[in-house]
Amino acid sequence: MGSQYNDENIRVLIADDDEYILQAYRDAFADTESTQAMRALDELAAELFDTTDSDDDEPHFDVVACSQGDDAISLAEKAANEGHPFDVVILDVRMPPGIDGVETGCRIRELDPDVEIVFVTGFSDVPLEELQRRVPPPLKLHYFNKPLSFSRLAQDVASMVREH
Repeated sequence: MGSQYNDENIRVLIADDDEYILQAYRDAFADTESTQAMRALDELAAELFDTTDSDDDEPHFDVVACSQGDDAISLAEKAANEGHPFDVVILDVRMPPGIDGVETGCRIRELDPDVEIVFVTGFSDVPLEELQRRVPPPLKLHYFNKPLSFSRLAQDVASMVREH
């Protein structure tokens, strides 16, 4: 979303060729105005009262979105080089006219073996077993079918990062 990073935020890269879908992702991962206000109050209280504990268990996301696989690879490489790699990469399996999500995932995995990769597709033309073979390790690989609940996906992404 911006060039400032908070180490406590979950960094998410999303690549999908459908702008409507990208906006749905942005909305699902966005802080609401009330969440932003509460976070600002928590930060102020921590500064005034010299506390670092917060009861805020809500995940906060730094989201970067693009529409093509090549762009996702460039963004992942840049983030890694700057010392702020993505925690999770969400890829549409089909992103014409460029490289598909599977190839994108392979290349991003080469850049960052620790990143959680989530494949999302409306088609079942790439079996899960093939994805696991091409983009190992299977424990850092996730697969969701469209249509999906974007807010549920945001919860799942937070869980993926917290578990590792």
